Amino acid sequence: MDQNGIEQAVLSTPIPLSFLDAPASRRMARELNDFAANLVSQRPDRFGYFATLPLPDVGAAIDEAVYAIDEANASGVLMLSNHAGVYQGDPILDPLYEELNRRRAAVFVHPTATHSPLVGVQPSQLEFGFDATRSVANLIINDVLDRYPAIRFVFTHSGSCVPSVAHKLINRRPVVAAYTAYMRDHGKPPPVDELLDQLAAAEETARRQIARLYFDTALSTAPAVLDALTSLVPTSHILLGTDFPFGQEIGLHYTLRGISHYRRFSESDRAAILRGNASELLALGRPATPS
Repeated sequence: MDQNGIEQAVLSTPIPLSFLDAPASRRMARELNDFAANLVSQRPDRFGYFATLPLPDVGAAIDEAVYAIDEANASGVLMLSNHAGVYQGDPILDPLYEELNRRRAAVFVHPTATHSPLVGVQPSQLEFGFDATRSVANLIINDVLDRYPAIRFVFTHSGSCVPSVAHKLINRRPVVAAYTAYMRDHGKPPPVDELLDQLAAAEETARRQIARLYFDTALSTAPAVLDALTSLVPTSHILLGTDFPFGQEIGLHYTLRGISHYRRFSESDRAAILRGNASELLALGRPATPS
């Protein structure tokens, strides 16, 4: 951190615990969280952390989230794009979302591997981004963002594929219901303009929901990527992410250089992305002033 000018970092352990049995998963989550909490207590000026949850065991995850947020000074919780095939937005997670919503928790969603990856392609190259996009879609389709509006979801890699497919990330159930009702009552499809208006309304709802999400910049600061991201969310919802150590030191410098060179960011935008937005979202303390 010192070598690369990082004043403060929010730590997480984005590895699935689903390969463990339930008791071992609970123990591992608690050990990771206690280790992180101890580190934060020693250096609150340098560190925060997202608590690890023993998902897909929802009951155990609720217990660990309550402990970490209420007693162990977590900045929020870490969840993966899917836990053993259970994606963000799955109704099975509703009890956990309810608890997190009550606490106005930040939820950092890190991508993980899909269960059907392309052969010969590293999951982090493509599949992680696709999996994260599936999670965002499922949150919208299942209306999680409106049902639990106090949760602050943070996704990675400048939104992955979300900006490219935002117009398709809609809840089609109301549109299909209206179409079906019209067919039943009139024996023919609704007028094209009426159907287009319904689709436009669904797209606007999805865009409104996406605009409430937060995104980090890990390894994803090419100009075209930032053009797409800033078309969806305000600059106040963009956070510096490094993907370190997975992205290694070169990944950190790639990310920082992209932010520094992006022509549409003002100096105040850059300051907010590099520190201010995360400090406000996660209530981080100021770093110690060098003596």
